[in-house]
Amino acid sequence: MRVTLYRSYWFVIGLLLILALPSKAETWRQVGPEGGDVQSLAAVPGSTRTLFLGTSDGHIFGSRDAGDHWELLGRIGMNHDDVIMSIVVDPRSANTLYATSWTLSSHGGGVYRSGDAGHTWQLLGLDGHMVRAMAIAPSNPDTLVAGAIDGVYLSKDAGKHWNRISPENHDDLRNFDSIAIDPMDPNTIYAGTFHLPWKTVDGGKNWAPIHQGMVDDSDVMSITVDQNDRAHVFASACSGIYHSADGGAMWTKFKGIPPTSRRTVHILQDPKRPLTVYAATTGGLWKTSDDGASWRMITPASWSILSMLIDPENSDRLILGTERLGVQVSENGGLTYRASNQGFSHRRIVDAAADPQHPERALVVLTSNFEPMLETADGGRTWTPLAAGLKSGPPRHVFASPDGWFAAPGPGGLMRYDVSKSSWVSVNQVTEKTVPSARVATVKKVSARNAKTPAITQNVVRSTIPFRATVNDMTFNRDAWYAATEIGLMVSRDRGFNWTVVPFSPVQPAGTNSAAVTLPVRAIRGSNANSYLWALTPKQLEVSGDGGKTWISHSIPFEPRGPIHFHPSDEKTVFLASDHGVFISRDAGESWRQASLTELSIGDMAAVNNAIVVSNAKGSLFFSRDDGRTWGQLDGPGAAGELSALRSRGTGSQLVVASATEGLFLLDMGSAPTASTLPVSKLSEPRP
Repeated sequence: MRVTLYRSYWFVIGLLLILALPSKAETWRQVGPEGGDVQSLAAVPGSTRTLFLGTSDGHIFGSRDAGDHWELLGRIGMNHDDVIMSIVVDPRSANTLYATSWTLSSHGGGVYRSGDAGHTWQLLGLDGHMVRAMAIAPSNPDTLVAGAIDGVYLSKDAGKHWNRISPENHDDLRNFDSIAIDPMDPNTIYAGTFHLPWKTVDGGKNWAPIHQGMVDDSDVMSITVDQNDRAHVFASACSGIYHSADGGAMWTKFKGIPPTSRRTVHILQDPKRPLTVYAATTGGLWKTSDDGASWRMITPASWSILSMLIDPENSDRLILGTERLGVQVSENGGLTYRASNQGFSHRRIVDAAADPQHPERALVVLTSNFEPMLETADGGRTWTPLAAGLKSGPPRHVFASPDGWFAAPGPGGLMRYDVSKSSWVSVNQVTEKTVPSARVATVKKVSARNAKTPAITQNVVRSTIPFRATVNDMTFNRDAWYAATEIGLMVSRDRGFNWTVVPFSPVQPAGTNSAAVTLPVRAIRGSNANSYLWALTPKQLEVSGDGGKTWISHSIPFEPRGPIHFHPSDEKTVFLASDHGVFISRDAGESWRQASLTELSIGDMAAVNNAIVVSNAKGSLFFSRDDGRTWGQLDGPGAAGELSALRSRGTGSQLVVASATEGLFLLDMGSAPTASTLPVSKLSEPRP
């Protein structure tokens, strides 16, 4: 049970996912959806049988079967926003890898080395430098060149020592985005900046601008030297794609690629057919077979290509690293593609729901306007887009009703998924207004003394308007469905088509009369077993035992500062969790006690298999099987970073958590009470 007061980019909501596959107790299993952002790709030189993949949050994946299957190898850095801009494999040893990173939050980064094929990484140098590119000299693998925001750096001893080879505080020799090294001469280095390209032929002692023929102010994102003709150089920039026949002295712009696709991240030459060149852009992949005389797009225009490899053994085999869609592979030079993401699950999930009538069906919300929602109908084995009809990008929340999906758009409103139309459609709000009306009897000629005052009646006028309130939560009872919104609690008695506001009517002491009020509602919980409702407002817990006709208010024990979650385990016991810790009431909210957890900042909470499970921002999980009196630590799934998203199945024993970027993890909690816990001491609730 949970309610979120505020959302941030890095906060991810959890879900219940009930899989049709068998689950072993005490074992976490990653269940997708597969795919995600692939920031960088690398292969062992001479083949693509062994591949490496870098993400935008420091993770390194590997494949030993040409990309058919992936596994998480390790991570780089201590931050969750370390962008792996490049991976380089030492041609002398497939176990030796180099990688560069830059960090979004701290504006830092560095160069890292792995000696065990990507499983563990050590900071090699340039700590604190935002390194965006790196190359290894083909003629001398001990020579590494790194391009950073503050300059170009050279190592001649495989990264043990680094020297700056670009002048400090130079107006133009900064903000480096690409590096290339001459295949025969390690002293000849090309470097592209946010502005224009530069070149040195003496290992960095002297630099010369090489932008003749280029559009001024071109961000040079990629430089490639023809391995068969070292004077033939390609460069890609935001202004287009260029090539030079004289080592960069003069550039000629390729024709045929429209401006909408000119942000070319990589440009690669076919190793077997030199006239064939590929341009990987943020608007699709382009190909020329005649050295740039003509180009054609060979992927959907919606694909954003972040990285690319060509198989040197079979140059018709293309491996693309994309934004959102993961790895896409073509075996025929770009005529057709197939997703190759088994084992690579790196979607950014912000919310999800599971179908209570069909447990193999689930819906997830992603941080992508291109593909905002995915649905699975087979327990997570396959996922399909489900966004037709959405008008404002990914919704804030999704919910599973007994009849299907509901979505709460960010700007406000409520939508239900209409299976007959294969589209999302908006629901209605019904307003009621009482209008006095005079009912006059048939007029007869009577004396003034016997005349009667006309009877006044109250007419209720109903009107239908679009549902525009911001929805925070929903619950579905047998006879009524409820929505917690910023304008109050709303109810539908026609399966979610029309909604009306439910005022909070306090219980009236004898002889008193208090007006009903409406308050913003952060969360709502109901019970199909009786008429109980629990509604959480910004400062109070509202409890109703008669289906919302009357309410009793209780203050919550802290001033909310962030996300807050609550769970009523029965008519008397209620749990609250937030960055203030976990609080428990055993008298329906009249009084509260704080649980003595060592971690006070709670990210999310769920109830599963007679246990309460909470998570913190560090990725730790705690649980209690005795209504919060004692707590133990649960061995987590091993995902790096925040595990603040928790859900449970309503009648089963499965728990699913969602990490910030590593997808969903499933755990069967139906085993012995402490079999899945780490050997830590129990944490007791304080006694009154």
